[in-house]
Amino acid sequence: MASDSIPSTPDGFAHPGTANDDLQAEYDQLREELQRLMTEPIKDFPRIDALVDQLERTQLAFKGQHGIQGNNPNE
Repeated sequence: MASDSIPSTPDGFAHPGTANDDLQAEYDQLREELQRLMTEPIKDFPRIDALVDQLERTQLAFKGQHGIQGNNPNE
């Protein structure tokens, strides 16, 4: 599921059984693919870079559902 299709809730937080599950599944799939690519003898660096970018967007979307903005833990 694309992170830009996350449904919003009235209070701004995700609730059990909502898009959190989809984001977690997407994140897990991206991590598995990244780990697989990193073990290949010949690295596909453009694909690895794209996966890292997708992982970041997915992580930020997941955190956004919990009211956290950005990657700075002091925010």
